Amino acid sequence: MRRAPKFCIILAGGKGTRMRSADRHKVCFPIDGRPAIVRAIDIYRQCGIVQPVVVVGAMAGQVAETVGRAYEGIIFAYQARQLGTGHAARQGARVLESLSSQEEVLIVAGDRVVEPLVLEHFFNIFYSQNCDLAFLVGPKRRRSDPGRVLLYPDGSVLGNVEVCDVWQRQALARLRELAAADHNHTLSRRQILDILRADFPDERKAALAYSAAGELWPTLNIEKRAPTPAEILTWIPPELTRFDFVDTAGRPLPLTPTQVDDARLANFSVYLIKSAALRYALARLTTDNAQGEEYLSDIITILAQARDGEKRRFRVQAVRVDNPNYVMAFNDPAELLEIEAYVQSKKRPRAVQEPAPGPAFRPIAEWLSAFRRLQNGERPPDDALWAELLTIYGPTESLLNNRIQAYLDTLTRAAQELGADTPVLLARAPGRVNLMGRHVDHQGGHCNLMTIDREVLIAVHPRSDDRVRLYNLDAETFAPREFDIGEMLADLPWDDWLSLVNSERVHQIVLATGGDWSQYIKAAILRLQKKFPSFKLRGLDMIVNGNIPTAAGLSSSSALVVATAEATVLANQLDIYPSQFVDLCGEGEWFVGTRGGSGDHAAIKLGQKEQVVKIAFFDFAIEGQEPFPHDYRLIICDSQVKAPKSAAARDTFNHRVACYRIGLALIKARYPQYAPLLHHLRDVNTRTLGLPLAWIYKLLLRLPEQATRAELETLLPPEQLSPLLATHAPPDDGLYPLRGVVLYGLAECERSRIATALLASGRVSEFGQLMTISHDGDRVCAYDESWQPRPYPAQVSNDYVLDLIDDLESGEPERVLRAQIQYQPGSYRCSTPEIDLMVDIALRSAGVAGAQLAGAGLGGCMMVLAQKEAVDQLMTRMAKLYYRPRRLTPTMSVSIPIAGSGVLLKDK
Repeated sequence: MRRAPKFCIILAGGKGTRMRSADRHKVCFPIDGRPAIVRAIDIYRQCGIVQPVVVVGAMAGQVAETVGRAYEGIIFAYQARQLGTGHAARQGARVLESLSSQEEVLIVAGDRVVEPLVLEHFFNIFYSQNCDLAFLVGPKRRRSDPGRVLLYPDGSVLGNVEVCDVWQRQALARLRELAAADHNHTLSRRQILDILRADFPDERKAALAYSAAGELWPTLNIEKRAPTPAEILTWIPPELTRFDFVDTAGRPLPLTPTQVDDARLANFSVYLIKSAALRYALARLTTDNAQGEEYLSDIITILAQARDGEKRRFRVQAVRVDNPNYVMAFNDPAELLEIEAYVQSKKRPRAVQEPAPGPAFRPIAEWLSAFRRLQNGERPPDDALWAELLTIYGPTESLLNNRIQAYLDTLTRAAQELGADTPVLLARAPGRVNLMGRHVDHQGGHCNLMTIDREVLIAVHPRSDDRVRLYNLDAETFAPREFDIGEMLADLPWDDWLSLVNSERVHQIVLATGGDWSQYIKAAILRLQKKFPSFKLRGLDMIVNGNIPTAAGLSSSSALVVATAEATVLANQLDIYPSQFVDLCGEGEWFVGTRGGSGDHAAIKLGQKEQVVKIAFFDFAIEGQEPFPHDYRLIICDSQVKAPKSAAARDTFNHRVACYRIGLALIKARYPQYAPLLHHLRDVNTRTLGLPLAWIYKLLLRLPEQATRAELETLLPPEQLSPLLATHAPPDDGLYPLRGVVLYGLAECERSRIATALLASGRVSEFGQLMTISHDGDRVCAYDESWQPRPYPAQVSNDYVLDLIDDLESGEPERVLRAQIQYQPGSYRCSTPEIDLMVDIALRSAGVAGAQLAGAGLGGCMMVLAQKEAVDQLMTRMAKLYYRPRRLTPTMSVSIPIAGSGVLLKDK
């Protein structure tokens, strides 16, 4: 699950005078019948925060009573005097002074209404990028928006300036400019006051804002005269007409008030900060500003500007939110009404309304007519359906004809089950191959993904109740199924997703169903229902048609999850970021019993026609794409050894993931100085730790090659170890091969990081070499020249690692290159003897650049990267040496990358 801070400080000490209520505190005003601050705490707890600290001041008793009626165990901190948001945060921070320097705290005003999806995205960025401070920003919409967020040209954070300070210095700069040009003393008292009061009509606030300008304000308002130009120039020195920062190299960077005011981003005043950074910033707050208060927002500038020499001391990240409804606040009744209107709009019973008629939702008969016209050759360029099919599948005629027939078959069966007049959506999700980055997406590694021209198609009719009816064109293999969403929920725990999937009830379901196809449909729908607990998702009639080989390592089950999620999201009009969609699909599949990551789902959702897409995890991002090499082909060969979905297989997969996590925990325990930098296994690298590669290998030497559970219990505390061991039964030999698995993971993270750069520079043979080395890390055997198997030894001994260190320290180019981590296979061992044989057959064929396992392993397919002229010879050899001796029908295909998942004509 994604991480969340344990603590939050909620600022509720201000008076909120603009709400014009003498007897109700601002945060106690109801939103949809629930006090604003209670509603906020609901959301923070939903997102994983355990302990809120509420800072109270004005009407403290009312705020405490309001919160206390809803929640027990809330901590309150008292702000005796309202000296600004920074001062209020200081009171909350004092309650948390016992926190370690690496604890994190969310700090937010009590009137903020933040969507959970924003907070989850926010937390993900903070932890994945190891930020000291992250804060939410959005487009500046009004001149009165409170903060101006300034960025350096490279997009990093420069600082923040409050709007009152901008207005103050704009007025002072204007006045100094006029005084410098006023040689005849023509500026009148009224003209000067008009300039100064333009943005500060309140007398008290104006006096405070201009107190920095010497005797200027007293002269105007007590002596009631116009100061001379010389007096103005004396009282308004140049430093009061600009803002002084430093550039990225630490050199002075003065900015005019106009330059600051032109900043396009506004500060939303939602902060996530490490305790050490918070202490550092709070100690440096001042009241030297236009309002004479301690601004909490000054922590942005303090931390962004802090330097150790030319190096930035803190990592500060602005996280942008473009939808204004996702982060809302209120200072007056009109703004509160805007929030109420938005919340009420979300409550409307969308789940019992039919989707609006349109190109994506039309009667089955109309769909059938459209596809039959295309099948008959009526394909005008302006036909929206034909244009979309070209966008998805490309111009290959045979593939287009195949897919048109698949849609017709699906719709014909839908007409039989639902009636030709029934409106349906058409969702689709392709299979995938991961060219580089196997077994590491859940460890923060990259995936280099390519969709294939095999897919799941679903015709979906949104129902008015919550029943889900499932039909599959392959009814012999996949029998019809039905379930009610409500009944399914009533039988399951509902605290949080991890508790649900770890529950005994779900364990019983997994054992009883044995990987039944309906479980993947339930997984997608259940995860979305948990994500949107205030909406009762509508049921669906689903007719499924797929041609992705099952249990072959091409993600047929994940494609079913993604296609279901695509249909469910559109049918219920759910609002989800693409990155969240991917994460939710990955987490949903935990319901089936595995604990993998989201790599398969990312490939299926985000694949691009004719492209290899590089995807990063934690923080999720598409880092780029490169065309698949035009003079090479990817051949997928099915071993016809089914990758099992059994409990034993799940235990094997979860056992390897546990090895990763135990290994990382041991590294952090044995090297506590590096622990704050190590959030995922991928962080054990030279760039993150600032260590030479030889030291990374020395870290590996501190890991046991293998260990029993009893030995592990002596190395890690039970509260840390027990959750890692609970996901699987003990291995048959009782051993955890920690060093081999961790070495494989570190090497695969590096291979996956550099893979697309090799494609971009045309170094396809090097890319193929890394494919082969990656497979060596999964091998269980290798084949000699007579095609006889021999065990493949794990290369993880102390001598092996020490030799790598010697190679690196030798200074000899060939030895240093050989010792680079991307060339080390490690030992993950999820292949099979059959797939190892197919890989060796491929590698001994002319024109082959590389070959490797496809998918998670224990059976399924393998893939070969070969020059296009070598494809026929490769297939002939594979048929002769692998399929025929086993009396198997050759099952091989040359893959054509197609577009990622979606709903047909959704955006038309």
